[in-house]
Amino acid sequence: MLLNQFFATVVDEVGISWFDFYSIGHICFGIGIFLIFSLFYTIPKKKGRIPIFSLLFVFIVTIAILILWEILENIWFLEMGWKFEGRMDSWPNMITDVLLGAVGGLGAWLFAYLIFEKDKSVFGYYTFGIIGFGVWICVFIILRYLTFQNSPII
Repeated sequence: MLLNQFFATVVDEVGISWFDFYSIGHICFGIGIFLIFSLFYTIPKKKGRIPIFSLLFVFIVTIAILILWEILENIWFLEMGWKFEGRMDSWPNMITDVLLGAVGGLGAWLFAYLIFEKDKSVFGYYTFGIIGFGVWICVFIILRYLTFQNSPII
């Protein structure tokens, strides 16, 4: 198999290859979703109340939103003309996007346990989460730039 079937190196391969610059964006998306929904877990617990959400439930919600996003992106966004390159993603790309988003959510869950559960530091957990989210956004921007730089000029 060719390398470009796994990694999109030019714009024409985005959404078709297993991994492209949007794959990094899905890691960010998984981190962001987990951080937002974990508010329902960490804030009540910090105040001494029993939280409605568990971190496992937050992770399940994260995965469900990632799957819903792929459906919206490849059906509704495509119909609206908002989809990049105006084509549906390949199945391998969609699966990879969901799995990488889950990895982002899992990473946020791990740090929720290490920072919040052990030290009860809501501030530390969300500070780290926001910094991690920002770092992944920077990686996404760099990979997007490199992908467009490698593409032939039309």
